[in-house]
Amino acid sequence: MSSDGVKKMSLKEYVADTLSGDGDFVSRAIPVLNGKAEVNVMYIENLIENEMINTYVIERLQDSNGEANDLSSVEFMDRMKSKVLSVANVYSSGDRDHLVQAILTGHVAVTDNEADHAVVIPLGKREAAEKSETEPAIQSGNEAFTTNISKNINLLRTRLPSPNFMFKQIELGRTSHTKVRVVWLKNAAKPQLIDEICSRLNRIDIDVVHSMSVLTELTEDNPLSIWPQHKLTERVDVTVANLAEGRVAILCDNFAFVIVVPLMVLQEFQTPDDYSQKWIFSSIMRITRIIAFFLSSTLSSLYVSFVAYNHSIMPPALAIRISAGRSEVPFPSVIEVLLMTFLIDVLKEAGIRLPKGLGQSIGFLGAVVIGQSAVEAGYVSPVVIIVVALSAISSFALPSINLTNMSRVTNYFLILLATILGLFGVIIGVIFLLWRLVTLRSFGVSISHPMDVGDIRLMKDLLVRSPIWKLRNRSTLLSGNETSMGNRTRKPGPSE
Repeated sequence: MSSDGVKKMSLKEYVADTLSGDGDFVSRAIPVLNGKAEVNVMYIENLIENEMINTYVIERLQDSNGEANDLSSVEFMDRMKSKVLSVANVYSSGDRDHLVQAILTGHVAVTDNEADHAVVIPLGKREAAEKSETEPAIQSGNEAFTTNISKNINLLRTRLPSPNFMFKQIELGRTSHTKVRVVWLKNAAKPQLIDEICSRLNRIDIDVVHSMSVLTELTEDNPLSIWPQHKLTERVDVTVANLAEGRVAILCDNFAFVIVVPLMVLQEFQTPDDYSQKWIFSSIMRITRIIAFFLSSTLSSLYVSFVAYNHSIMPPALAIRISAGRSEVPFPSVIEVLLMTFLIDVLKEAGIRLPKGLGQSIGFLGAVVIGQSAVEAGYVSPVVIIVVALSAISSFALPSINLTNMSRVTNYFLILLATILGLFGVIIGVIFLLWRLVTLRSFGVSISHPMDVGDIRLMKDLLVRSPIWKLRNRSTLLSGNETSMGNRTRKPGPSE
């Protein structure tokens, strides 16, 4: 619309037009002056308690009808601020953009149809967030989502009070009628991506949405692949950061986790603490996590291939020590490794199922006691204990449950190939996994992006974390608006 067209709009029309795409924007017409006029009460539903609206706004407007019968609508608007809506910090404003921002931060705006100003009442609520248990951070906030979808929208709105914040609600489950909300930023996400996500969700025909896996497995491009194709998070700040990059969040009622798509696999190595400390430290730790993933996936299979097939690759001194340690072991190396790897996985599961404090104790003590007993009994060699322990500890360094589960499956897969073909089998397995990585897509976007196109600009926050002032660009595959930071944001230094 042209600037002239905007000027012709009334204040109420401008606010309603700006927030028209918002799924929970409310504009209620309340008759006043005994029906001779009406005022409009505008607010964001998820940010304000209905009881507060009814008590401090609606009832007071309705109760004022009798005593305000002889007032004009203009006089009534002036009277609202001083007497009718006598709430602390109430004020008037005619700044249209300010009114939009005030509504988005939990204020109520009351205006006449033709008025050029509105009475603004601060009634917003602040939702108490849960504490993140599965994604803890040391130097970042630990706000986590709840099982109430309206509260979760409120948590996102608190951090993103913008007219660009959009969501669309879809109901899934013939019996459960579960609310699902697709959330995005209009100025960042591509409309084609929103349409594709909503289309896939609308195709789901199921009785009950009993878990988040219903949504992930029924919407993924390739649900049979072990590579992650979505990000599952319970953290509010992680979701906000992904929305700002042009991704889309899928919230489901009764579940405290959020699905973020599309996924680039290197995202899974990022943590909130990466952005709470200097970039050089964050980059080192991110590379450490990538190395830990490869160790947890390949270390055991490399040991099997070296011991069973490729002895000549090892230094002679190391080969002699390993051979001496295995001299009394009755099993082949693959049985040793599989036995101890399976034992570690059992202890991990036991630690999860048992009460928190007891589970950790059982996990550590069980591994130490059983490992030592197995070595003393001669069932496994000391080197196998070291290899399997290093593999397990490396998996603990992974920040994503998707990566942890994948490293488990990959570990067994590569051990099997190493048993059959030795080091050649491990190499074939790694090449196969990398091939699948390059060919897989998440809602139309390659999960290996931007490595697949070699775009250095977009890798500044993937393999490593570049300084904040260099992170100017969004991926063009995710967003139609490439720039995320203005030119005024430069490298820090003395003021000119």
